[in-house]
Amino acid sequence: MAWTADVFPANTAGLLVAELDVLLPANSHWSIYDTPAANIRVYRCIDVAAACLFYVYIDNTVAAVGTVQLWEGWNAGAHVGVGVSLTFVGTSVSLKINYGAGGYGISVRDHCFIWVSFFNSRAAYIGQPRRKNTALNIVVYCGNGGTPSWNALGFPGTDADRAWGALFDELGNSVAVDFSGSGGGTQFCVKTILGELELRETSLTNKATKFIMGELEGVASYAGAAIAGIAMGDTCLMPGGNIWIAIFSMYLSFIEEA
Repeated sequence: MAWTADVFPANTAGLLVAELDVLLPANSHWSIYDTPAANIRVYRCIDVAAACLFYVYIDNTVAAVGTVQLWEGWNAGAHVGVGVSLTFVGTSVSLKINYGAGGYGISVRDHCFIWVSFFNSRAAYIGQPRRKNTALNIVVYCGNGGTPSWNALGFPGTDADRAWGALFDELGNSVAVDFSGSGGGTQFCVKTILGELELRETSLTNKATKFIMGELEGVASYAGAAIAGIAMGDTCLMPGGNIWIAIFSMYLSFIEEA
């Protein structure tokens, strides 16, 4: 796991994929698989021993946004996806990574990455969750849709603000499904006598079958408007030395930095 934080000088098209070109392949399981056109990339995440294989298509030809697609396979010669894909949640809600002229952070992990825009308080999770059955290739997108107005990782759902969906479901089936968090409920325990919060990773449930899919690795959602005394950018030091940062816009989540 690697955490990187920096600042974009503008919201120019191409800045997102240029940064991902450097940060994703720094992990041995990620690579640039195809460049179909200027400011468009296809990244592959593969770990055969861990039953992990999927492709992330990102169109960054428009300023301030990368439009995301998840694919089962990809033909680099023809520059086209192969097999099942997740390009919309439902029929019209697209998948987005947002950024602007300002700060951002990214946590790159073996089987997923978490993007955070500090500029507009948006975040997205792309890749495998922490699976209950590690033999299954479960792949998800959790983030904003076509018209984002708040932090989607703070409140699970399936609409334009909360574009949560799966490329492979809780059985590893090649069927794109919508899903939600565990009832959209609070993911925190009570405070300790020292005033500490115990963070719990957000659980994922198939919206149709109600079966658990796993947890968002390094994401703790809080389905509430705020927690008194916690603001955007605040950090929590967890047992073991890991740092979690607060992302807040309408709804609150914590992202593990390191």
